[in-house]
Amino acid sequence: MKNIFQIHSVAGIIAGVFLLLLSLSGSVLVFSDEIDEAMNSELFHLPVNGAEPQPLEKLYSNAKAYLGHHPFMYFLRLPQNPGEPVILRAEYGPEHKVYILMNPYTGEVVGTRSNKGYFTGWLLYLHFTLLAGKSGAMVQLFIGGIFLISLVTGIIIYRKSFGKVLAFKSKLEWSNPRRRWRNLHRIVGVWSVVFNLLIVVTGILMQVKVVNARKDMSVIQGYGAHRLAFDDYYKIAKQAMPDLNILGIRLPKAEGGPVVVMGNQGGTKFFGEYNSGVQVDAASGKVVKVLDFNNASFSQKFAAAVKPLHFGNYGGIFLKIVYSLFGLMPGILSLSGTVILLRRTLLKPKGKVVKKQLAGIT
Repeated sequence: MKNIFQIHSVAGIIAGVFLLLLSLSGSVLVFSDEIDEAMNSELFHLPVNGAEPQPLEKLYSNAKAYLGHHPFMYFLRLPQNPGEPVILRAEYGPEHKVYILMNPYTGEVVGTRSNKGYFTGWLLYLHFTLLAGKSGAMVQLFIGGIFLISLVTGIIIYRKSFGKVLAFKSKLEWSNPRRRWRNLHRIVGVWSVVFNLLIVVTGILMQVKVVNARKDMSVIQGYGAHRLAFDDYYKIAKQAMPDLNILGIRLPKAEGGPVVVMGNQGGTKFFGEYNSGVQVDAASGKVVKVLDFNNASFSQKFAAAVKPLHFGNYGGIFLKIVYSLFGLMPGILSLSGTVILLRRTLLKPKGKVVKKQLAGIT
């Protein structure tokens, strides 16, 4: 048990500051959509005035002309309600993306911003890369692994406390300076253990993708030659899958690849919004593959649920509040664990005292 406690302590020290940062940024990112819309209301609420939307091909041409060059660009988000903008994403590499927000009725560009050029985008970049690109992403992946070790060892150490804590028989005892931080650490750890395991496992899975996306740092080159108009792909996808809510259309990145018309078939957001679609041959318009999420395998559904499970954006405002509050728990555990270790180090307890402290934990 002493060795497990030492592993738990060392893991907590290594991950401490990073967990506090991840905890705070993650709790804010739960409300990223709401924050972004509130801070940039003029971009997301456009006047309609009875006008008809412009053809998608026209909007794409206007975006290319606005940028003045030809990066790999695609429709990331098509309006689902009147007054919403069209959002295109121009990708120059894993570290640099530009979002073009357009008025679908006039074809005018109402705003552009980089992936790090607005508050929640910057915060998301901080959350996954520490603002340090590939190196920061690898550090975050390492910290995720350390946090998982800390959680597992913590479960072993505090296993006998679960019953007392969950039955509300374990008191905080904040007036007792020797017990307050230890009890806080134990109570928060027990109550948040399932949530923390969920967050760390989904976070590691997402972080692996973030790191892998940065293996090739070269500029992305899209393939747009010998293709149909975007409006044609939209119609073809609708014919192939009438119940598809089309959210975006992505051109192939290499010759011979399909155009992917992305969206969902309604229902819960538990599996994300981009879980279904139709792959279309770029030149002929022939349907290559229909991605019907209703017939997806368990592994495909699990992969689709990872991001919503991590950020809690599959439910209403109440669920987001719960996620945001529980998202603070790793930071509290990090802070309380650090205080416990500092007190133990500064007081320099003898071996017998350490044994008593370990006994008190269980």
